[in-house]
Amino acid sequence: MRLRFSGLLQAAAVVITVPLLASGCAAAEPLEHAPARTIVADFFDLLESGETGRIAALLSDDSALSSDVLDSDFYAAAVATPTDAEVVDAIETEPGVVVVVVDYSIDGENRSMKVEVHDAEGAPTIDGWIFQTLSVDPLRAPGSFEVNGSLPVGALEETTRFVALPGVYSLEYVDPQGFGTIDPDGGSAEAFEVEFPVEGDQLADAVPAGVEAGNSGIGAEPRLLDSVADNAEAQLDAFVAECTASALAGPTCPPELVSAASRGGAVDIGSIDWTDKSPEHSAPTEEWGYGADYTVRFMSIDGTVRPTASARFDAVILGDARGNPVLDLVD
Repeated sequence: MRLRFSGLLQAAAVVITVPLLASGCAAAEPLEHAPARTIVADFFDLLESGETGRIAALLSDDSALSSDVLDSDFYAAAVATPTDAEVVDAIETEPGVVVVVVDYSIDGENRSMKVEVHDAEGAPTIDGWIFQTLSVDPLRAPGSFEVNGSLPVGALEETTRFVALPGVYSLEYVDPQGFGTIDPDGGSAEAFEVEFPVEGDQLADAVPAGVEAGNSGIGAEPRLLDSVADNAEAQLDAFVAECTASALAGPTCPPELVSAASRGGAVDIGSIDWTDKSPEHSAPTEEWGYGADYTVRFMSIDGTVRPTASARFDAVILGDARGNPVLDLVD
């Protein structure tokens, strides 16, 4: 549907007789800032028709939106897009800059948006719109948020800013290995919806538990799924058992423990006692880490009580051929 200009004269079924001026019929007075109104109308027409690949030509900076965001198939996958748009006002805020106000509907809700247009020498271009970006805090964990199930957004150590066309999009945290989640209870997390342009109150209402929302940004602290953490803890217990069976001298034993046990004669396996300090996961890289600190007490086979030793297991969680989590000890 072609976007309408509010205030335009429409055809009427009533014939009105008006006096003719000496110079002929009086023409309707042109709308103020018509070029700016027109390009914004064209912008919303392309949104409604789904021809988003043509939008780059309307922008002052055609690199402001990525080719992925402008892809028509990507936009068609959005949860909702604007309809029934109508330009209602245009205000020149400074020479050559006009802010065009547009009313539209999205997902049954009424919205109003301000679009900034730069009109240089009669060639208007769209420069941007208010609250156009979504900032994503560093995840500090493997994976990213996926927009519309296909476009990854988010980085390990850096804040990411994401710009999208007006619409409602689905976001979901995805760990490529399937070991992580943003659910604070350690269960599977569901996708949630974010509307662009981003507005603080709407964003706060949209995000699920495990995601914090600011004025125009989100942050999350991914953690291991409970099932993965339980599996990792069981494997860690197996490493401890193997180390014990080797009298603190085997390949699964932490080096510092092997060194401590080697001083003072053979170790009495039955005397070995491990006290753990809560296994912990970490994600300083693109792989999940898992480890735990232990206090180890033991005696020599002649009954001599040996000095208490400290030991730490560090491992990364890898996927086996079936994708199941496997601990790989780090030297």
